[in-house]
Amino acid sequence: MAVLEYPVLLFAQIILIIVSLYWLIRRNDVVPLLVSSFLFYVASYRYWSVTSDLGRWVNVTAFLSDNPEVDGLNALACIIFGQICLLSTYWYCQKQAISVSKAGNDNSLLTWLRPKVLFLGLLCFPLVIATRSGILAQINSGKSAAFEISGYLYLFPMVLIGIAVLTITLWKFGGLPSTLHKLLATVILIGVFYLTFSPASRFQFIGWIVASAIILSSSFKPQKRLWVFSIAAVVGLGLFAFAGAMRNVALSEVSLEQAAIARAMSAEDGNMLDGFVIVRSLFPKHLDFRYGMEHLEILMRPIPRSLWAGKPVGGSYMEYLGLSDASTGMTVGFSPTLFGSFYIDGGIFGIVSWSLIYGWALAKITTYSIRLKPFAGVIVRAVVCACLIPLLRGGDLPGIYAWVGMAFWPCFLLLWIKRRELNKARLIPKRLLLQHYR
Repeated sequence: MAVLEYPVLLFAQIILIIVSLYWLIRRNDVVPLLVSSFLFYVASYRYWSVTSDLGRWVNVTAFLSDNPEVDGLNALACIIFGQICLLSTYWYCQKQAISVSKAGNDNSLLTWLRPKVLFLGLLCFPLVIATRSGILAQINSGKSAAFEISGYLYLFPMVLIGIAVLTITLWKFGGLPSTLHKLLATVILIGVFYLTFSPASRFQFIGWIVASAIILSSSFKPQKRLWVFSIAAVVGLGLFAFAGAMRNVALSEVSLEQAAIARAMSAEDGNMLDGFVIVRSLFPKHLDFRYGMEHLEILMRPIPRSLWAGKPVGGSYMEYLGLSDASTGMTVGFSPTLFGSFYIDGGIFGIVSWSLIYGWALAKITTYSIRLKPFAGVIVRAVVCACLIPLLRGGDLPGIYAWVGMAFWPCFLLLWIKRRELNKARLIPKRLLLQHYR
């Protein structure tokens, strides 16, 4: 029997979206709305689409769930419970309003940064193409991408996402004054779009689309930002479904456009609820909880496999399901949402404890971004929102954090090198900011 019925759970997520909308209007802070919207699509909407025969449950092995609808409701309840814990902690700890960003006296910083970003962007294109060609050659020769190819090489192309964030922020803050600068930036952004738009990296792709919306709308009032986010959500979801449909285009009897619409309507690419059902069926009935190992592996992942041949890939449950096998080099994964990863670490207690920690950490990062000058603050918030998409998806947490590091190291490097120049903004009380939003 399900813990709660679907209408109750649906109502809870709708209320969280409404509160997040109010938070955006009052505080100009989009993080809760992003979390609530994404989880609504992959949880409540996914359950409705499957039970309405628009899609079907993911079935890795037949014995995992005898009653997927009831198990789906229980998984949905766990996700919403974790969402409430995370957002409540965030709302409690993040007490600052975010001012509308305007170009300040950052001309010397922009002049210093512009040639470096443009040069790095143009330099990385041939390096990324050469890296991908080398990886493809190794895969075609029979090597496993997970076990026999360096993860640093595999993730190196993600640096283009960090370069795109810096380029768009430079453009937004007037750091590209000449036509030549804008032309070079356009070439970089088109190249980033082309090289990151693929079925394998669609969650990362949608992440930097979200980051772009955060940057471009940073000078708008919250009401206008909401329109920008809505447009970005529609465009992003369409491109996301289109990329997912590209995986099976050769096997499909319908056009690519029809397949993309069907995937978007059924949330086939947002099947994290299904992943949570599988995780709950495995833990602790067949496997013991990991008690922190899901996060401890984040520190273990940077160790090269050449030094540690038996380094785990994606967790023990993948091996149990036969989806990961070091002897054959096979690895296939699924995503149970971030709260599914928390559940693997310790059941309901893991969901509560890690949700509180993540909510607190997100609040502290947002508060830190408000202390920075507008240019740097926008970069921090854009990076956070870009990371939230694959992070909320869950699954291989060490791989997600590895992607974060490899994608945004140019942004992190800038924030570190220029930390004294950037960390000069004074916190402004919320009551003084509200007049700008009315």
